[in-house]
Amino acid sequence: MGMSASQARLLYLTAQLNNLSLKGQNVSDAKARLALDTQAIQDKYIRALNSSRLYINSNIFATDGSVGQSEYITLENLEANGYKVTDGSKILGYKWERVPTGETEVIEGPPQPVASKPIYPTIEVDTKGFEDELVSEAGGIASTEKMQSIVAATGLGKEDLAVQSYTTKINGKETTLNAIVIKSQKGFDKIYETLQTEAKNGVLDNALEQNYSFDVDNVNLSTYKSTGIPFFKGIFDGNGVTISDLKGSQGLFRDVYGTVKNVNINGAVIQAEKSSLGGIAGYLAAGGTIENCNISNLKLICDLENKSYTEGYDSSRAGVGGVVGYNNGSVRNTSAQGEISIPNADDSFGFIGGFIGANVNAAYGDAANTIENCYSDVDVKLGNGVKYSNSINGFIGDDTYEAIIKNCISLGKITNANGQPIIGADLANWGPVIESDVTNLIALDTRNNDDVLYWEETKNPSFENGVRVQPSSITEETTALNNGTTVYTWLNPGAPGYENSSQATAKLNGLPVLNLEAIQNDGLSKNGKATVPNVAADPLGYQWEKTYVEVPKFEDKLVIDPDFKISSIELEEGLRSGVFTLVKEADKSSTQTISLNGVYYSTIALSCCSIITDETEEDVIRKAEAEYNREMQEIQAKDKRYEMDQKKIDTQYNAYIAEEESIKSVLSKNVERSFKTFG
Repeated sequence: MGMSASQARLLYLTAQLNNLSLKGQNVSDAKARLALDTQAIQDKYIRALNSSRLYINSNIFATDGSVGQSEYITLENLEANGYKVTDGSKILGYKWERVPTGETEVIEGPPQPVASKPIYPTIEVDTKGFEDELVSEAGGIASTEKMQSIVAATGLGKEDLAVQSYTTKINGKETTLNAIVIKSQKGFDKIYETLQTEAKNGVLDNALEQNYSFDVDNVNLSTYKSTGIPFFKGIFDGNGVTISDLKGSQGLFRDVYGTVKNVNINGAVIQAEKSSLGGIAGYLAAGGTIENCNISNLKLICDLENKSYTEGYDSSRAGVGGVVGYNNGSVRNTSAQGEISIPNADDSFGFIGGFIGANVNAAYGDAANTIENCYSDVDVKLGNGVKYSNSINGFIGDDTYEAIIKNCISLGKITNANGQPIIGADLANWGPVIESDVTNLIALDTRNNDDVLYWEETKNPSFENGVRVQPSSITEETTALNNGTTVYTWLNPGAPGYENSSQATAKLNGLPVLNLEAIQNDGLSKNGKATVPNVAADPLGYQWEKTYVEVPKFEDKLVIDPDFKISSIELEEGLRSGVFTLVKEADKSSTQTISLNGVYYSTIALSCCSIITDETEEDVIRKAEAEYNREMQEIQAKDKRYEMDQKKIDTQYNAYIAEEESIKSVLSKNVERSFKTFG
């Protein structure tokens, strides 16, 4: 082979060697990839060996002794075993739906006019106050002899005092009676002195049993120190009079066995160490009544020395109230505003109420013990101690003997001497009343002096069963007046007469008020004009009344949701990850319960549910093993093929290397001979 041919052959061999090196590298890379594929196949096989599924009732034995086939968990087979699944907000596969119960209920329908209740146009008529002609009473006209003698003993003329008849309401009933009519300050002074003197002398069956009425707008007690008129048994009708400058150790009366009505007391200052104190009376006896009275700007201070009293009701303990200290009778259409101060109150002091200190009528539900249409805005200020009477209340201090309570408002605060609210731990009762059943009661939450609560019809009202939204239904109640008309018992904000109401705290809080002005004015005897229905005219229309209809009763019920779908795999993954939770229905008293739409459930841990088992799947393992063997055989076949390819490459490579070495040797010898020839 010549020089040029040898060199050409060397170039060819170099190219082939490079090509074989590249093929060898490719085979090497393929074997490396084969190793990775082998690892992946092994990992997949191991996962299959370790995999499992959740089964329900895996050991179901039939009656013939055979074992039933287990099933993957589903909502249906869990439900069949008493279990449900929740995502924390709802039960999977269920929805709430209003369904008929099969029962009916009566609801309010549209109002309808009532033909028996016509509304007539009005007409003005003359009204008379006091008549000189006396009416016949039990015992005849002679029964006024004591009244006449009392008036005669004063030495005053008819411009100051007179015995006259007049018509008024007593316990809601229109009544005509005879009375000593007080027409001036001088007349009032003489009667007041007569009543006090008679009591001091122990004569309790003369002046203290008579009827008194006022035909004067204002009188005052500035020249007297009130100790309270005792044992009053007659009728004391202020007819709208305002009594000012009452100062002393008791309200206007010490004891009332009769009726006190239509009296306004303004600016009274009462301070005493007495066991019963009230703005109008220390004690209101059984059968006694206080009607249509108003107390404003009251300052009542009781600094009775503390003693050790027996637990519970004790008549020797202090009874302090804005209107009455101890109450055994009825209070109607009455308001009180002011402040009661008890600087030395402690846990043994007594019964303190913004309106009434204590109810002491033992006859439950007795109509003679009624508190109705009353407004109380009397703040109770205690000392700076840490223990207080267990019967301090914004309305009635102690109500162990229940009264009938209807249409009342209590907005007085209970604070310490610095005006700070008394916290709940300091009082055994904070409610507006303690025992009585109430109808339409609005009261201040005296625990924080902020919240105003309402009870529509409640037995034993408490702050837990009061509501904070004042319903308008109470404003539909009406009161019949003497002139045949009716007025609303309650007035909503914006209603005629609302702004003129003196119930300042209620108005400040945007609450309904009692229509006391209209109700109280109806009980007054005044000369003038009155507007009454003209029953001789054609009716303008008719009063409307509620109607009631019977309708089907529905309830919210948990029913199956046919549109809800979830696979067994999704259910299993959710339970394993904690997104879903197993639950069973439970009683609300049970521990570890959750409430979903009013239904109580116990949560069940997946690991604690005996009907669910976590099992490997033999079919899945067999399939994984067959797939593993097949894939590994393919790997081995490829590996063998790569080995053979590598051997072929190595053989060719070695042959080319040997040929290359031989050619290089020949070329080297040829070069050496050439040097020798030319040298």
